[in-house]
Amino acid sequence: MSGLPPIGGAGVPPSTALSPQESKRLQSAATEFEAIFIKQMLGSMRKTIPKPPSGEPTLIRESEGEKIFRDLLDGEYAKVMSQRKNGLGLKEGLLKYLANRPGQTKTDPQTEVSRLQSQSNALNAVSSMPTKTGVGGE
Repeated sequence: MSGLPPIGGAGVPPSTALSPQESKRLQSAATEFEAIFIKQMLGSMRKTIPKPPSGEPTLIRESEGEKIFRDLLDGEYAKVMSQRKNGLGLKEGLLKYLANRPGQTKTDPQTEVSRLQSQSNALNAVSSMPTKTGVGGE
């Protein structure tokens, strides 16, 4: 695997025809997209935590305020995680893809982020659809 470029070099490859301003906008959009992805991932992970059946006593009652706070906290966690040097590596992959698209010299980062976010939302909707599971492998 020595032929792969190192992960963590957050930046657009120098061989591209992007101006410094476009490069900065592209990095900002990739970081923002990675933060959105991490927030979605944290929310999905929280949904897997089993909740007690209705009517059962719980240690901490979950109110609407608690849900809102948790969502905002997940957003802040996602921002911090995406701004770290290595992050998840998604940012670097996006930068390489968007900066080196053949046949295009200019890329609008906001358009690409919107497109990728809509694809992510569609995949998230599919993954949150209830599945039928039966007892005994039915």
